[in-house]
Amino acid sequence: MNTITFACFHAYPLFDAAVKAPIGGMETRAALFGRGLARSGCWRVRFVVNDFGQPKRTRHEGIDFDIYQPLHRQASANVNPRFAKRKWFPILNMDRRDLALLWQVPLVALFRLFPAWFFPLYWRRRRPDAVCCFGNNGLTAQVIADCRRLGIRSVLCIASDDDISAEYTAGDLGLNDYNTPKWMAHYALENADQVFVQTESQLRALESRFGRRGKLIRNPVDISADDPARWPVRDRRDLVLWIGRSDTFHKRPLLFLELALRCPDLTFLMILNKTHADVFDAVQAERPPNLTIIERVPHRDIWDYYRRARVFVSTSAYEGFPNTFLQCAVAGVPVASLAVDPEDILTRHGCGLLADGSLETLERDVRALWSDTALAERHALTFHRFTLAHHGFQGQVERFESLMQEVIAAPLRATPLPWWRRPFNRFVRRTEF
Repeated sequence: MNTITFACFHAYPLFDAAVKAPIGGMETRAALFGRGLARSGCWRVRFVVNDFGQPKRTRHEGIDFDIYQPLHRQASANVNPRFAKRKWFPILNMDRRDLALLWQVPLVALFRLFPAWFFPLYWRRRRPDAVCCFGNNGLTAQVIADCRRLGIRSVLCIASDDDISAEYTAGDLGLNDYNTPKWMAHYALENADQVFVQTESQLRALESRFGRRGKLIRNPVDISADDPARWPVRDRRDLVLWIGRSDTFHKRPLLFLELALRCPDLTFLMILNKTHADVFDAVQAERPPNLTIIERVPHRDIWDYYRRARVFVSTSAYEGFPNTFLQCAVAGVPVASLAVDPEDILTRHGCGLLADGSLETLERDVRALWSDTALAERHALTFHRFTLAHHGFQGQVERFESLMQEVIAAPLRATPLPWWRRPFNRFVRRTEF
């Protein structure tokens, strides 16, 4: 039985209801694939996750959960803040009562001096057949680098279109909107053994920009043919729904706020994860009376809001294939999008309405879907049929399983680097082996 590890660091709250932390579409996608493989009985499934206060190793739904690099991260969290710049000399703020510093300071120093020796030890002890990294970020690049050195196969699972931005180059020291160094994002794209994408457009962009031929696995959702029979009637739905993070570059909640101001006669509800406090506070400060803001909703309760929604609005600047759209298809909520149209589902397949970046058009679309029951029902049913045909949970899990078996059977993209080679360089590129 093969072992697969999912590196999705914020996914743990989806498996432990006692943990109250925000999650997004990327985590939802990883959890669906993880559960699907675990239920098949043909895989040993593990997640590596951040520390949410849980034990270092836990088990839920037949899946093991390990905290990622717990020793080093614990030591760094204690040691790093103690280094403070003085006017005359950098000095360590010592606390004589904290005896843990006696081992934590040398440990952090060793990891920094010999990163290629010490960081891969985490994976050497676990030795999975493959590691699937969700999202292109700094932690993903670190995992791919460590797996590359040990000869463990790694897969990069693309989330949004920004994960394959044309701006990513090998020598770019700048940061993207999520504070990931662009050279690290490029490293992950270049050195993962395989890349899984969500859409045809991502498949084309990956090859044209980075010379990689990825594999398409559509986002899964648990959907059935008889869902429409359980949809609430349109007249009983009472709100315009928006779900996302508080930022100015991706989800853009301030644009939903402006839409609510344009439609004082409609009821708006925003589920807004507080990721950027300044944006969150700005939305709260300017909130009109017809807009309700909820900071966090437990994942198991989110469907209550979809069942109440008469219209779902997206103000995103970019996406992959958003899970919120798929959940709308299951719940029968018509979609009005300001700018994104994944796989042309709105313009070509008639699964909703696209405003082409115009708030005026978005307002008109929202009002039409709110007031015209026949229009809303037609778009909702079309989207449900499309999702049932292309995004069904079991079909996508089976494709994921098949492609993972191909990854494990295929030769490594590059030969492992001996432990004694380049101990000071954690990120050795494939072309340098």
